[in-house]
Amino acid sequence: MREMLLLTKLMPIAHHPRVDEQTLRWFLSLCDTENMRDTAAVERVNQSTLSRALARLEAELGVELFHRHGRRLAVNRFGELLRGHAERALAELEAGRRRIDALASPDTGLIRLGFLHSVGRWLVPEVLRDHRAVTPGIRFALRQGFARELYAWLHAGDIDAALVTPPPPGSAAGWHPLREQQLCMALPADHPLAEAPALVLGDLRDEPFIAFAATTDLRRAVDRLCEEAGFAPSIAFESEEIATVRGLIGAGLGVGVLPRPLTPEHDDPAYRPLSPARHRPIGLAWNAAPRPTPATAGFVAYLTREAQTL
Repeated sequence: MREMLLLTKLMPIAHHPRVDEQTLRWFLSLCDTENMRDTAAVERVNQSTLSRALARLEAELGVELFHRHGRRLAVNRFGELLRGHAERALAELEAGRRRIDALASPDTGLIRLGFLHSVGRWLVPEVLRDHRAVTPGIRFALRQGFARELYAWLHAGDIDAALVTPPPPGSAAGWHPLREQQLCMALPADHPLAEAPALVLGDLRDEPFIAFAATTDLRRAVDRLCEEAGFAPSIAFESEEIATVRGLIGAGLGVGVLPRPLTPEHDDPAYRPLSPARHRPIGLAWNAAPRPTPATAGFVAYLTREAQTL
């Protein structure tokens, strides 16, 4: 019965404010030496401090952990029971420290990087390649999303940094510009207006538009551009995926406004620059609070420094 009572008390032991890691280490040392003086010498602590710590531990558990034979201590059945739990608890703490060190290290840590769908095929590989060239031990966990999701994940601590458009008003995220995407009118390659001279957005007012979903930043940007051109687009299809929008336009199902890709593909639509020219800034966002891990801080420092040299 007393063993069951002790087990119940052991369950929260690692979290109890009076049973700290040091006390458990001293207890294990006493189990090895079975002598207060020898443990005090090994642990470099005076005997009175050690004696008081053991007394607090036993009072917390409600049992004695040693038989006393003068100066000699002998571990009793409760001490043996606690010994196994204490060894496992300290081993888990040490394993946790090692894992945290590995994840946070500026040389071998893990960086959880979010990114916009539209930069996954050009900016993400470039950034990862360049950073790993100078810090080859760094690991990345990648997560794709929309701007609103990326900033929500940053705020919640679910990612460490993101390749994304500027933060919304009121955001506490840090942000540094890295690149700009040119926004262009996108038409099927065989569309009659694809080669028209001096094409402007207003010339597409009667065309069916392939649009981004209303929840996306790109959709709001395109709606503003059309409003400035004096018309509301007639939406034929909507998609959250930039690859889908590009593919539908390339297949001749409508027109739209897209960021010009860095490397066009064979089935891409025809791209015509907007006039006046419009660009979409892309940068690195990070959560400044809580304090970034050394791995994330090094990543931010590297990218912001590199961006300043471009």
